[in-house]
Amino acid sequence: MRLIATLGLIALTTACTGPRSDGPVPQAPVVDNPVPTGTDNTCGGRRYGSLVGKNAEVLETVLIMGPIQVIRPGMVTAQDYNPERINFRIGASGLIEGITCG
Repeated sequence: MRLIATLGLIALTTACTGPRSDGPVPQAPVVDNPVPTGTDNTCGGRRYGSLVGKNAEVLETVLIMGPIQVIRPGMVTAQDYNPERINFRIGASGLIEGITCG
């Protein structure tokens, strides 16, 4: 009985460690951030720069804490300036074209 318990404990321990790799850890490719560096980043929009160029439907899968505004062509937008609000500009093709604060 002890042998079975010991084997079970060993199996659990090795299952949690994952595969061992002695080689270099692959790094994610560095992508230029499409949010201009001179742009005010009071809303933290730069962290979502990787979404530029993707279909706007991806915004439904991203958890964004704080106020946002999705701006589509011809759409009426908020006229107040909120430095904490992230604005996602969507093009006619349905792709995210830009991210700004305000």
